[in-house]
Amino acid sequence: MSDMLCEETLNELVEQVGAELVATLLVDLADDAGGRVANMQNLLAANDMDELRKEAHTLKSSTGTLGLTLLSEQAAIIERKLVTGEGPEVAPIVPELTKLLEDGLAAANIWIADKV
Repeated sequence: MSDMLCEETLNELVEQVGAELVATLLVDLADDAGGRVANMQNLLAANDMDELRKEAHTLKSSTGTLGLTLLSEQAAIIERKLVTGEGPEVAPIVPELTKLLEDGLAAANIWIADKV
């Protein structure tokens, strides 16, 4: 598959907890990460870089755990830039997260549909 997903991560997760639970976790991720991404855009607009960093960290972890590699990597870049004082450089990245989430979830749901 593309760099959107890490199939190895998803395969390991399916082995550990089963395909049905992974499918449920993807639904939960859609709700959680969708709200988190929207909040990150609001935090960027409000110039609240500390809270934006915290949201990026959580997004990085939750999406990485469920194999959404590209989104997780972009969240990690945002977090790293905010930690190193490069806050203004995240402005073009944050708006891209919504599409990355949509595309990542679509790819993950197609992938898991073959396993359930």
